[in-house]
Amino acid sequence: MMRLDQQPSVLLAEEFPLVGMDLSNVLEQAGYRVLGPVATAAEALSLLDREPPTLAIIGIALTDKLCPELVRALRQRGVAFLVHSGYGQDEPLADAFGDAPWIIKPAPPEDVVSVLDELSLTAAPASQEAAVDTPARLVELNAVRANPLIRKLESFAPLSDEDRALMEQICASPRLIPSHTDLVREGDKPDGVFLVLSGFACRHKLRANGSRQINAYLLPGDLCDLDVALLEEMDHTITTLSTCKVVRLAPEVIADLLRHHPRIARALRKSQLVDEATLREWLMNVGRRSAIERLAHLFCEVLLRLRVVGRASEASCELPLTQVDLADTTGITSVHVNRSLRELRRRGLIELEGGRLKILDYARLRALAEFRANYLHLGDRAAA
Repeated sequence: MMRLDQQPSVLLAEEFPLVGMDLSNVLEQAGYRVLGPVATAAEALSLLDREPPTLAIIGIALTDKLCPELVRALRQRGVAFLVHSGYGQDEPLADAFGDAPWIIKPAPPEDVVSVLDELSLTAAPASQEAAVDTPARLVELNAVRANPLIRKLESFAPLSDEDRALMEQICASPRLIPSHTDLVREGDKPDGVFLVLSGFACRHKLRANGSRQINAYLLPGDLCDLDVALLEEMDHTITTLSTCKVVRLAPEVIADLLRHHPRIARALRKSQLVDEATLREWLMNVGRRSAIERLAHLFCEVLLRLRVVGRASEASCELPLTQVDLADTTGITSVHVNRSLRELRRRGLIELEGGRLKILDYARLRALAEFRANYLHLGDRAAA
C-alpha cells in the first residue's frame, strides 16, 4: 500500500463545501492526498505555507476574494494548478490566471481528475522535499502518452520522422474544452476539422422531442470529418462527453496533408474507412444485439481503440460516460442500461466505477458480444 508521504498532494480551494467534499472523495479514490478542502484563499495560503502541495485546484470566487494572491504564491513555489470555476475564461476575473487549465462548473468530478492527471504528468515537484512517487496508474499513463494521432496513423501506415514532426507541430496548441460543449452543431457551416487529443466526444443526432442518438465516439487521436469542407452545412452535431483537449485544423491544413504528404494521406484515408466500418458495426449493434450484448460489444471496442493509441492498459481504461450517454449510444433506456450493467457485474465480466472501466474476463465478454475486431483493421494489434 502506498504511504501517505508517497502520494501526490493536491491543495483544494473550493468555495462550495458540498462540491469540495465530493471532489475530495473522488481525488482520494484516484490516489491523491487532499489538503483541504478550504473555502477561502487565506486558508489555502496557510496550508501552502505549512506544506507545499504537488498540485492545486482553485476556484476564482473564493469568499475572501484573495485569489490573485494565492495564484502568485502558487507560481512562486512552482506549484501547477487548474481552475475549477463557474466563471468562463472570458470573465475579467480570469485575467490573473493566465493559461492555466480551466474547467467550468458544473463538471463531473472524473473530468477534474482526468485533467489533473495530465497536469501531474507534466508538472515538476514543488521542491525536492515535496517530491513524491507517482501512482502506478499515472506511471502507466506517462509511459504511453505519446501523441495519440501519430500512434493511430502509424497503426495504418508507416510514417517518416518528418511526418511525425509535422503531426506534432499540428497538435501543438490544443484547447481545453469543457464536457457537454458543442464543437459544431447540425446546420452550421463547417469551419475546419476537429482533432481530439484527450477525452471523449461524440457525433449525435437530435429529434424534435429532444431525444438523442449517439452514432460515434471520438476518442484520442480521432479526426472529425476529414472531408467536411466539401459540405455546405453539418448534418449532425459533435459534442464533448468529457473535458477534452481539441485542436481545430483549418481546411487548408487538411488539404496540404492529403496533397503533399502521401504516407500521412494514406493513413488518414484508411482511418476514414475504419470510421465508416465502425458505423456499420454500430448499426448491427443497435439493430440485432440484445441490450447486454450491445454494452459488452461497446466496451470491447472502446478498450481496444484506446489501447491502440496508448490510452488504456491491457484490461482497463477511462470511460467518462453516464448511463444516459450509454443509453443514447445503444438505443435503450437508462433504466435498461442500469440493469444490464448490473448483470455484467454479476457475471464477473466488468467493473465500472468512478469513470473507469475494468474488464475482468475479456475472453468471456468478447464471446458474449460476438466481438470481432476485423472492422477496426488493426491486424495483430487487435489481439487481446
